[in-house]
Amino acid sequence: MGDLFLLSERQMARISPHFPLSHGVARVDDRRVVSGIVYVVARELEIPRVIVPTVASVLSAWGMLRSDLRYEVSRTHVSHGATLTDEGLRSVYATLEAQAEERLRRWFAGEIRIERSAEMRYGEQVFEMDVSLDGLRWDDPGIATRVEERFHQRHEELYTYSSPDQEVVFVNARVAAVGCVTEPLQDRATKRSLSSQVLKRERPAYFDGWRTVPVHQITHLEPGTRIEGPAILEAETTTVVAGDGDVSL
Repeated sequence: MGDLFLLSERQMARISPHFPLSHGVARVDDRRVVSGIVYVVARELEIPRVIVPTVASVLSAWGMLRSDLRYEVSRTHVSHGATLTDEGLRSVYATLEAQAEERLRRWFAGEIRIERSAEMRYGEQVFEMDVSLDGLRWDDPGIATRVEERFHQRHEELYTYSSPDQEVVFVNARVAAVGCVTEPLQDRATKRSLSSQVLKRERPAYFDGWRTVPVHQITHLEPGTRIEGPAILEAETTTVVAGDGDVSL
């Protein structure tokens, strides 16, 4: 519990039916109330660090925009022993790689990397295990043997043992074409133009007594900005209260 994250909109929707009724009284922003509860809980539990996302309500959408694009294909290629050959594996994966990259290229023009994996098991097992095949040199001889070695290694990592003498069954070949999304550069000029708006205003607040404290706009703070409490930091979806001795970064 070293870090705390504010509730998402989906989580808020799940708990909102349990909020008390307003009985005709104008309702405040429930998200801000819950954010305050998070702050109080952190202080009571002596949690030294609280992470407050600047756009807590849109983290899922932001993650989708920043995540790499991915198109996966697979093909069943059951083989074992002598039927698991270098030529057979190269042929299956070459076909899948071409298919995955062609599909991704229809709507992505950037850099693409290929990830290979396989679903494999020992002969007597009734379940397959996903084995990463990245890093193997597919043009070298003996690729089938190295794929089996990868399986033994992964099996030992997961279950603390491997059985090199047992027959290995190759079940499914899997390929992912990953479109590498370029990280956008921060517009520092825009950040600088907003710096004058960081100190939005001052207002009285109760910190063991009424005091006039600065109020900052979270979205206008540059990375590394140090604000010592007492202070109030506001965003559209949350309010952070920094008390005496607190430091916001």
